[in-house]
Amino acid sequence: MSYMKAGRAGHWANCEFEHEAKSGHLCFIDWVDFEEEFRKDFMSLDSEAAAVNVLETTSYFQGRQLVDDYLDQFKDLIEDSSYSDPKTIVVKFCRGLDRRISTALAGMTYGRPADTDPKAWFRLAVRMDQNRAADEAFHTSHRQPNLLAPGISRIPMASRPAQVAPAARFAHSNLSPGNPVPMDIDATRKAKATPDTCRCCGKTRHWAKDCDLRFNV
Repeated sequence: MSYMKAGRAGHWANCEFEHEAKSGHLCFIDWVDFEEEFRKDFMSLDSEAAAVNVLETTSYFQGRQLVDDYLDQFKDLIEDSSYSDPKTIVVKFCRGLDRRISTALAGMTYGRPADTDPKAWFRLAVRMDQNRAADEAFHTSHRQPNLLAPGISRIPMASRPAQVAPAARFAHSNLSPGNPVPMDIDATRKAKATPDTCRCCGKTRHWAKDCDLRFNV
């Protein structure tokens, strides 16, 4: 009782010590006497019914716990509830598992334990949870690192200044299929023309004013 120093247990021990001091004799003759009084004051009057009620709800589900912690809690409930049917134990256990693990167990085609072997289901669930944790740690450690130099912040796309395209010199400066730039062929011809070339027909040895053609090609 000297180890019971805090909470409800500490208060209970202090009351027993005070009773001994007033009565002048020990409250408990032996360990069995102490255990009986302890169970009467701290344990539920019907722990079996309480455990059954918990197993019929979702309060015992794994949630954010590891499978090891969930398994310890589940075994205590099974022991207190006095459930002995192995199929019932397996169903209750799988029902409370994390959805990812229970889905993986349900989809197994090979190596599936028998429904009458709860211990095999316990070991399989623990191993799958360990594999899942290792896989998540592997992918987390292999994420692409930040390539920016220290002190340089990444500028969001929305806050970057828009790139303004240069103003078009002509109305048809932007080339597109079926929409050529006017005078493009003529400008190319003039750029490549030599002083001895006719600007009307493109032939040499005469000028445009002396060309036999009556129109500009």
